[in-house]
Amino acid sequence: MKKLLPHPLSDAPDALMAKAGYVRHCVEAGRACYHRRLNDPPFPRFHALVAMRPRGMEIDLHFDALDSITHKGNHDQPWAYEGGRINEELFRVVEAMSGKACLKEIYRPPSPASPTGALPPKKKPSLFDLLFKSM
Repeated sequence: MKKLLPHPLSDAPDALMAKAGYVRHCVEAGRACYHRRLNDPPFPRFHALVAMRPRGMEIDLHFDALDSITHKGNHDQPWAYEGGRINEELFRVVEAMSGKACLKEIYRPPSPASPTGALPPKKKPSLFDLLFKSM
């Protein structure tokens, strides 16, 4: 499903997509590709192709899923490009970009390791340590 956001844009495309919870991952046919995962595995996810046009920013959104049996994608399925799930997500993206709605967080990647200045967690003594080290 495609949506054109007319000029002037409130920010750069990368910043606008980040507001909506999307991460840039490549450039495909001259369009920037962004995705928003639903959980920890890479699929299923929303996939947005963003192109700058003379009249504004065009977002082409679809849903990527991977069939666990055949290991094939769903690019030939009409439900991946239009319907309730896509309409709702595109509406949410536009609302998040305009600042009218808060980000509905579906997935957050694991947090990075603790800062380098932090102390490492204290090691718990093993059963061997408890029984024999105190002698």
